[in-house]
Amino acid sequence: MLEIRDLHSFYGEAHVVQGASLTVRDGEVVALLGRNGMGKTSLIRSVMGLSAPQVRQGSVAWKGEVLTGMKSHEIAGRKIALVPQGRRLFPSLTVTEHLTMIKSARARNGWTVDRVMELFPRLAERRQHRGNQLSGGERQMLAVARALMIDPELILMDEPSEGLAPVMVQHLEGIIARLKEAGLAILLVEQNLYSALAVADRVYVIETGKIVHEADASALVDNPQSLIRFLGVH
Repeated sequence: MLEIRDLHSFYGEAHVVQGASLTVRDGEVVALLGRNGMGKTSLIRSVMGLSAPQVRQGSVAWKGEVLTGMKSHEIAGRKIALVPQGRRLFPSLTVTEHLTMIKSARARNGWTVDRVMELFPRLAERRQHRGNQLSGGERQMLAVARALMIDPELILMDEPSEGLAPVMVQHLEGIIARLKEAGLAILLVEQNLYSALAVADRVYVIETGKIVHEADASALVDNPQSLIRFLGVH
């Protein structure tokens, strides 16, 4: 289980995450929702130990082990993967090269290139295409596929539906559902409210760096007043 407790993170003197606490249980999809600039990506970066923002208070723990203060590659070594905002692919590398460059040497029965290609048949058709030759939807598929190659138990997804056509958003929802069926836990940061609610078990709402609401996804769908109050949705 991922446990974030009273997390405070800063960019310089800017206090971007202000005492956030949340949990993600094994095999659960948890959505972190909020308007632009509310601290969603900063919280994800804090969990992964990226160089900015700087965590000054609180803790992040995975399966009881404190991650706070670890290097990002050490956190990834705990089977925690990141699908970053903007995909962050290498333009000159092929699909196959993206998937084989980071394969964990410890993996035996986990995610392989063949298994990933079964999940993403479109990538199988494009396996020799370079990163800059893929469509937006194909790039997002590859970003998720690349994350799977470390055989994660937890995936952090930062705005995975950003820039995607509605049909690709629906396809992504199906992929997330299949990953959950495979036993992965997912912390999903999303601007697309209804897409997040379609796949999430529970939801946290963040506002100016603070968690201001927690609910089951189904309860949030059935409570339009909460959608209006916390997310400005009508």
